[in-house]
Amino acid sequence: MTDAVTLDGVDLSYGSRAVLSKFSLKLGVGSFSALLGPNGAGKSTVFNLIAGLLLPDNGDVRVMGNSTKTSRAGLRHVGMVFQQSALDLELSVVQNLRYFAGLHGMKKPGAEIERLLSQFGLEGRENSSVRDLNGGHRRRLEIARALLPSPEILLLDEPTTGLDPASKQAIVDAVHAMSAQGVTVLWITHLLDELWPDDDVIVMQSGNVVSHGSFADLGGATGLSRHYAGHERPQL
Repeated sequence: MTDAVTLDGVDLSYGSRAVLSKFSLKLGVGSFSALLGPNGAGKSTVFNLIAGLLLPDNGDVRVMGNSTKTSRAGLRHVGMVFQQSALDLELSVVQNLRYFAGLHGMKKPGAEIERLLSQFGLEGRENSSVRDLNGGHRRRLEIARALLPSPEILLLDEPTTGLDPASKQAIVDAVHAMSAQGVTVLWITHLLDELWPDDDVIVMQSGNVVSHGSFADLGGATGLSRHYAGHERPQL
């Protein structure tokens, strides 16, 4: 198997409004792929299809070779970071992680929790209430939580929204490092300054792919900006 995720000829509508039509996409194992586009382009819909939260009207979505229409097996390999926070604000940092580990049947997650706390700069905050964390540390905790079951695929929907530049850069660097270690990453954004030259970039508009290639080959910020003509501009 050369692809971690495949969307093949997918149609999806919300009521009478077609969101995706004959949409196809492949994410190679260990790739860092960025899905770009203005609001309403269909980026979050693609996220939800891969996450198994939506099923296509037509076509197929396969995760680790398993069709989401017939099997949930592939979704065991997927970690997710949603645009809106899903942390329990009343629990501490470590309680959030232990609760999530329990949901995934992890019997002794202590060592993995300690490793992730160190990796994401959360040492010393284990017993802090999530409500008391700033936005950057909450996002780091959400990514650490998603990685706790050691997923092979990581989906992130605009994970740096509202963060200060230093927090954003720390998260961008950390997720790229995971991809270099073999995790397949789908990073959904409209911010071009989060991308690295070798990143695989898929540009969407109105439910269609209008450009696909490396960030460098597509001309970086200058080359990509033409795809937003008449639409919301990417933020630089």
